[in-house]
Amino acid sequence: MIARRALTLLTALVSATAASTAAAQQPQPVPGASPQGATSPDPPNPYDPSMQAGGLAPPPPMTPPDPLPVSSDGGTAQHLDESKKEDSGRGLEIAWLNVEGGYQNVGLQTFNIDEEELTAGFISSSANGGVVGAGVGLRLLFFTVGARGRVGFFNEWQLFSAGGEVGMHIPLGKLDPHVDLGFGYAGLGSFKSAVSGAADAIAIRGFYGRISGGLDIYLSPVFSLGANASWEVLALTRPGLSSQEIERIRSETAATPQQAKADLLAAEGSSVGSALAVTAVAGLHF
Repeated sequence: MIARRALTLLTALVSATAASTAAAQQPQPVPGASPQGATSPDPPNPYDPSMQAGGLAPPPPMTPPDPLPVSSDGGTAQHLDESKKEDSGRGLEIAWLNVEGGYQNVGLQTFNIDEEELTAGFISSSANGGVVGAGVGLRLLFFTVGARGRVGFFNEWQLFSAGGEVGMHIPLGKLDPHVDLGFGYAGLGSFKSAVSGAADAIAIRGFYGRISGGLDIYLSPVFSLGANASWEVLALTRPGLSSQEIERIRSETAATPQQAKADLLAAEGSSVGSALAVTAVAGLHF
């Protein structure tokens, strides 16, 4: 009986010793490492409502903006194309030249009713007809300076004018509205009087002041077509005729109503008139 108990105790002691030896021979897990074959849990989401405290949440992550497309030349070509589209290809203008033609109405005594003071009835003091002209000058951005001449063609005489001109232009793409001011010499010529000798003796000349406005359309950077309207004040004088010139007018014709007024031509006459013109304009620009 005692031998059996001793055998049982010895068997249990051997089993416990074998188990302890086997456990000591197995690899120990690294602290913090997951068991082999196990999936590590995802890190906690800081934007999970359960992670918010006191109704406050961390700001969302900043997303970098999409990069802007950059051309190989830094966008210079695009800027040039936009600028070219805005100014319709018009470059810096330095000089200009234009010609015009249209209709003109002239009243030599618009502001002076006494017709006998200027022409004594020998020459008509109002007329309608055609007009042609030309101008040339320089341009600096919005401003122009130059010279202009015109000739108006009428039944009994012609009106000549020549002088300086300054203008202000507003470039709007292909459109170029402008306002101009001019001042210069004006005179009548090529008289056709009903009384022989009067046409050669009478001279009417003076000065003009002109304001005009118009619109030019640039069909190309160097060529434009447009329209212009102008109004000018004419300050004219007629030198008095000598007694020999008056006598020649009387002797070369029979008695006429105008011949009886020949003595009026001995005194100098003056008047303030006006002229209105509407013309089409073609221009070159450099």
